Amino acid sequence: MAGAIDASLPGFYAIGVNTGTGANSFAAIGLAGVRFNQVIAVQKAGTAAVSGSSLPAGSVTIAGNLLSVVVPLSLLPSTGFTPETYGFNIWPRSGAGGTEVISDFAPDNATVSAAAAVPEPASWLMMIVGFGALGARMRRRPVLKPA
Repeated sequence: MAGAIDASLPGFYAIGVNTGTGANSFAAIGLAGVRFNQVIAVQKAGTAAVSGSSLPAGSVTIAGNLLSVVVPLSLLPSTGFTPETYGFNIWPRSGAGGTEVISDFAPDNATVSAAAAVPEPASWLMMIVGFGALGARMRRRPVLKPA
C-alpha cells in the first residue's frame, strides 16, 4: 500500500482474482485492464471473506502498509487458469456504493499474475557456470604471503 493502513478509518479492500474467466467489469469507466471473476473482501479489522465464505481467523495480516491474505484454493476454483497464473488486482473502498468511491486500482489499473518462485533451468545453468568461473579464478589467484 502507498501508506500505513489505518484501521480507525472507514473502508475495506477488495482483491479481484481472475481464475480464468475474469470479466472487465470496469471497462465502462476506462479500466479495461482490470479483470476478475472472484472477489476477496478484506476488512481493516483483520477479517476477510470470499464469495460469502469467511476465511479462518489468522488469514489476514495487516502490518503498517502491508496487507497479506491467505486463501484456501478451494475457495478460488479454477475457471481456466492454473493457480500459478491467476491474476490479481486490489482496490481500496470507502465502504459506500458505486465506483466513484474506489480511490485507486493497483497495480496501475491492471491485473498481475504471480511470478514463478522457482528459477527456470537456463537461470540455474547461468548461476552454476558463474560460480564455476568464480571458483576457477580464485584457484588460479596467486597466494599472498605476509612480509
